[in-house]
Amino acid sequence: MDSIIAAAASGMRSRMETLDILANNIANAGTTGYKADQESYGLYFGDRAWEGYNEGRPDAAEMPVLQHSWTNWSQGTLVPTGNAEDMALSSPGFFAVTGPNGALYTRDGHFKVSKTGVLQTQDGYSVQSTDGKEIKLDVNSSFTVTQAGDVQQNGGTVGKIAVMNPSDLKNASRAGAGYFKFSTDTKFTPVTDPGLQQGKVETSNVVPASSAVKLVTVMRSFEMLQKAVMMAYEENRKVVEEVAKVGS
Repeated sequence: MDSIIAAAASGMRSRMETLDILANNIANAGTTGYKADQESYGLYFGDRAWEGYNEGRPDAAEMPVLQHSWTNWSQGTLVPTGNAEDMALSSPGFFAVTGPNGALYTRDGHFKVSKTGVLQTQDGYSVQSTDGKEIKLDVNSSFTVTQAGDVQQNGGTVGKIAVMNPSDLKNASRAGAGYFKFSTDTKFTPVTDPGLQQGKVETSNVVPASSAVKLVTVMRSFEMLQKAVMMAYEENRKVVEEVAKVGS
């Protein structure tokens, strides 16, 4: 395969992967607590980049690739909602919740109280207290939450919301739009002063305007690479045709 076509095709593939990341970010621009994904490009050297072409590779060949994606952990804006069941963190860390397959972690504090009085996420996952248990409330009484995470109702403390800080954010993987899970070797430490704010939620840290501009830039880059492929193909076609004329 022509080295120009191969390199341009690899660039097109990496731009398509970037489009997927951008599309997911834009789709979750309104998801509370969502953290945007970003991409990192690189140049891939070696035969592996040419697998499937069955023509070897030219010396010192380079192919652009989307090397890896990473999560932007910067805090979103804390917005008042007036809903006592909403909570936001002004510190690093995550709310710990009980997912269908174990513990999950989220910055989305758009909670609710179930019919049985359990404090839950909108997906029905129980919010964990510092002792690892669910937090039970009297559905007929109001409750308050202190900045330290103590849940108080009817003159007493019924639990303390667990806010956990992982030892390494690189061990995080997505488990849905607003949830993360961590590898088994990740250590967690409780956040002693989470600065929890009741009646607020943390918005997504996706900036729609800049994401839209980037989307246009990536699409234009894809179009230019597509033109490069067509130009290289046309040049190869002309060469073959001219050689055929000389031979005749």
